Amino acid sequence: EYGKQWYQRRVRGHVLGMLLLHLLLPHLVSGAMIEVNPGTIDEILKKNNLVMINFSAGWCRYSQALKPVYEKAAQELEGMTGVALIYVDCVAHSSICQNYRVNKYPTMKFVRGGELMKSEYRGQRSVEAITSHIRTMMEDPVKQLHGETELSLAREANKKKFILGYFTATSSYSYEVFKSSAQVMHGQCQFYAIVGDDAKEKIAAMGKESIFLINDVDHPEKPFEGSATDQPQLSAWVKDNCVPLVREITFENGEELTEEGLPFVILFHDPEDQDSVKLFTQKVSEQCQDQRNGVNFLHADGFKFAHPLSHLGRSTGDLPVLAIDSFKHMYLFPKFENIHRPGRLRRFVEDLHSGRLHREFHGEVFNDRANEDSEPIPMPKDPKMAAKMMAEQQKLERKKKDAGTAPPESVFRKLEPNKNRYSLLEKDEL
Repeated sequence: EYGKQWYQRRVRGHVLGMLLLHLLLPHLVSGAMIEVNPGTIDEILKKNNLVMINFSAGWCRYSQALKPVYEKAAQELEGMTGVALIYVDCVAHSSICQNYRVNKYPTMKFVRGGELMKSEYRGQRSVEAITSHIRTMMEDPVKQLHGETELSLAREANKKKFILGYFTATSSYSYEVFKSSAQVMHGQCQFYAIVGDDAKEKIAAMGKESIFLINDVDHPEKPFEGSATDQPQLSAWVKDNCVPLVREITFENGEELTEEGLPFVILFHDPEDQDSVKLFTQKVSEQCQDQRNGVNFLHADGFKFAHPLSHLGRSTGDLPVLAIDSFKHMYLFPKFENIHRPGRLRRFVEDLHSGRLHREFHGEVFNDRANEDSEPIPMPKDPKMAAKMMAEQQKLERKKKDAGTAPPESVFRKLEPNKNRYSLLEKDEL
């Protein structure tokens, strides 16, 4: 009997040891592709500066073709500090893929400094292309300026906002934090630095290494008041100040914005009407700050983009018009003036991701918000705004009879992910 108990303890110990090895293995392997699960992914994201995530499904032929290429790329990047290439089986671990709003296989996303980056990897699926892209992302994105003359030229050449830092040396800890923030914000905001002797006068005047927002309309040189050694704080400040909360979509940047793969929450407006843009931006700021990684908040010249308006059954005479383009369908925000209602814009965005917008369009009734957009709302005290709101309500009443029975198709369908490269999921919420 004693021998039997001893044997059972040995077996249990062996099984427990193998289980612990299996759980710890992803953390012990260096340079190899790491397959993760809900219990291991967060730790790997925390431990690495840059993580590339391959969201795949075993049944998808494009995922099957990519996996050995991805494994080889991970092997070639072995030894690169702070970099990990991880793999998520979306069939076995669907909760992870849902959290990252994956709607096609394979999808390749990046997490930098613990933060999900907007842009996906859409380059060639080769070892050379993937490793080259990773190495480029790990380069120093900060452009060096030498003195005030080069700064003046940068101001003139760069009409957009940019971030400028003054540092004693590129080896200083503040510069390393600055560089890390520049990597996190890659493609969203340009970073410049003046270093060494060229920076001495400014550092002496400020009493420390300093960071500024340049070319802001209200503040030509707005200082960063936080700690230059606090990377999350700096990145948050850059995102709030350098990256517009609501960007303008044009024919020139439309394809680039579409490639980010995020649905558009878009305000069509008269170019002379900047009040609507300001109101929309204000409501996005109040209600939807945490939604920026899931959708793109945009505004567009309603006259130049009259074609999308026509798909919604609207014309330039109906401006301003707010809608969502999910890259499958377009959904109309019922009444623009209802954006004043607490939480209404946020619910519109959440209803996209839950699929509720699609189901409502097909006649499904949700009693929890019955008559939400038909209840009277207080008229503004400003007579001009009140008259404008009244006119909009009258137009909407006339449009009701023209409502269709299916949501209009996306006008950006031609720019959606290519079916010869991806297995697209039939998900109306994305």
